[in-house]
Amino acid sequence: MGTPRPTVGAALLLAVAAVIALTGCSDSGDGTDRNARDGAQAMKVTIADYVYEPARIVVPQGTTISFTNRDAAPHTATSKASGAFDTGTIKKGGSGDITLTQSGSFPYYCLFHPFMKATLVVE
Repeated sequence: MGTPRPTVGAALLLAVAAVIALTGCSDSGDGTDRNARDGAQAMKVTIADYVYEPARIVVPQGTTISFTNRDAAPHTATSKASGAFDTGTIKKGGSGDITLTQSGSFPYYCLFHPFMKATLVVE
């Protein structure tokens, strides 16, 4: 006959590893970065194909949002609210950071391409 194999122990180990791997994921599935929502004070927005991704983000006050341009054309992230924020020109491969301490909903767009629109909500 042979030596019995510890199949129950191996299956349990694989199940535990799967649970750990799944709980470590940072995407909350709602378009926000779980780390930013939980107060880790960081959020990333990618500009690609003339679109801000994600198009709507919700962050706590004091969170730094980094806009990274993956397009060949220059872009900005400029708030429509008077003086709320403006990244300035972000060239290809570059980034611009903002930090808001005032709560509210801030629609923003690209000065060069006004059809590009998104919203930042600060709680």
